[in-house]
Amino acid sequence: MELAAPGTRGAPEHLDRRVVATVSGAVGAFLIAGSAAGIAAAAGAGELVVLARALIAGVPAAVGLRTLAHHDNRRFGLALTGAGALLAVTTLAESSDELAYSTGRAAGWLVELTLIYLLLSFPTGRLPTSTDRALVGLTSLVILTLFVPRLALAEHFEVPSPYTGCMHDCPGNAFLLLDHQPALVNGVLRPAGALLMLAVAVAVVLRIRERLRESTPLARRMLVPVLAVGVARMALLGVGFVARQADAGASPVEVIAWTLAFSAPVIGLAFLFALLRWQLDASRGLQRLAEWVREVPDAGALRLAMADAFDDPRLRLALPADNSAGAWVDPEARPVALPGPDGGLVVSEVRDHHDVVVAAVIHDQALRASPRYLEAGLAMAGVVLANQRLVTEAETATREVRRSRMRIAATAERERHRIERDLHDGAQQRLVALRIELELTEELVRTDPIGGIGRLRELGHDVDEALEELRSLAHGVYPPLLADRGLDEAIRIITARCPIPVQVDDHEVGRYKPEVESAVYFCVMEAVQNALKHAGGARRLVVRVDGGFPTQLRFSVRDDGAGSPDDRIIAGAGVTNMRDRLDAVGGELTITSLRSVGTAVRGRIPVVTLRAD
Repeated sequence: MELAAPGTRGAPEHLDRRVVATVSGAVGAFLIAGSAAGIAAAAGAGELVVLARALIAGVPAAVGLRTLAHHDNRRFGLALTGAGALLAVTTLAESSDELAYSTGRAAGWLVELTLIYLLLSFPTGRLPTSTDRALVGLTSLVILTLFVPRLALAEHFEVPSPYTGCMHDCPGNAFLLLDHQPALVNGVLRPAGALLMLAVAVAVVLRIRERLRESTPLARRMLVPVLAVGVARMALLGVGFVARQADAGASPVEVIAWTLAFSAPVIGLAFLFALLRWQLDASRGLQRLAEWVREVPDAGALRLAMADAFDDPRLRLALPADNSAGAWVDPEARPVALPGPDGGLVVSEVRDHHDVVVAAVIHDQALRASPRYLEAGLAMAGVVLANQRLVTEAETATREVRRSRMRIAATAERERHRIERDLHDGAQQRLVALRIELELTEELVRTDPIGGIGRLRELGHDVDEALEELRSLAHGVYPPLLADRGLDEAIRIITARCPIPVQVDDHEVGRYKPEVESAVYFCVMEAVQNALKHAGGARRLVVRVDGGFPTQLRFSVRDDGAGSPDDRIIAGAGVTNMRDRLDAVGGELTITSLRSVGTAVRGRIPVVTLRAD
């Protein structure tokens, strides 16, 4: 996926989408507010009531649609937009028609449930703990058992209400199924409903208080304006239910009803203020993180940088454990347990450019208020971790190259000592002895020419043996045959001496740099020797050298022996020497061994073919 640079075609398209989404949201909010105003006006409400109902429904809808347009959090945006639509439906309670009035009043119960859900799920739209889910479930149960049955049993709805301006001679319940209202309504359903809604209001207030106490500084700054308005509304809701049961006609009860009605747009504005404040804090945090990551040396420092940038001291960084699937460790390699669903902490994955999870960030759920900013922070973390991995791999490769060079230097030093020792103990002694024999033969020639000539012939054999020994010593340094005949011919000649049949396949093998030909030659020799020593039951070897690749020379030595019992090869001195030789010329060596199939040694070297003279 390519990212469009500034000024390219991708940027205007993205801008157009944002503009279209914003305009669509504004139109949607206007339609919801206009619907509420139209319903209120059609019901004969006064201008102030029409304006009030338009604001009560339009503000939450506008904030919800704005959230959807900016892709901050779709779930919360949908819930808030739904609350605005429900508030528009409640405007039907301004009508004098029984069916419209009853529909608007019933919609008010759903509004109360939706507002409680919004308060407890802000800012993600998800209820973070089992306690929050239990409170929403309890509210639903109270409405289903103590309010919904009134649709079939109650002759009238209780007034005053936040969802109607009617106080006297209000329309009756259009959904009444009985001829008269049973005593159950006033004796049980209404007082029990008021009492339990008061209990729910107290429980929600306590839960909000607990959530504030447990929140990080960042989450607290965002939650305080919303939850403060929410606490005030829930407290006022509980007082309103109790006051209406005590004296429904008291003027303070009507004031409470209208205050509760206007609390919906106030809550919507509090949501908007909190989201804007979060975006400001998050953008500043990303700037701090961008400054930090330039100098972050390791994963531990990255965790501190992210915790500081997002003002979340509980933020932790978990890395996949090398030795256990699904296990996590911190930057100090200590085990880390991912949090459960009720701890207020959530886990966000950090992925590399191959979409592979390279880390997990454990953080406050409030950071998901605007996924765009969180994703930007996670992307920065992914870049840092990728860079650190590359640095580690480079350092490891550098150390391996150093060790390889040291082994090559040590091997060269051992070879020098061996050649020096072999020259001293072998060829040099032969030559010294030959010189003495020549001096003695000189005297013999003077006294016995025939015998001297015979002795000179015998000394010629000694000269041949000394030459052969010198050739054998030079063979370990750079074989003359390799220099004269080329790689393919040299390999055919050395493999022809093997005690088992060897098939040599060469394909477009040319002449290469001496160090490349030497590396392949000695690797093939070593692989053949290893097969003769260790490939139990081997009856045949196949040596292949392939120069048909544009920039590579490849070779392989395969036997049909018993293979490794556990399908693994333990690298000894011979394998290490092969790897070092190929590493020195930028090549690679791989060895595979399968039980009852045999062993294959494969190598490849980047090359440039030399032009033949």
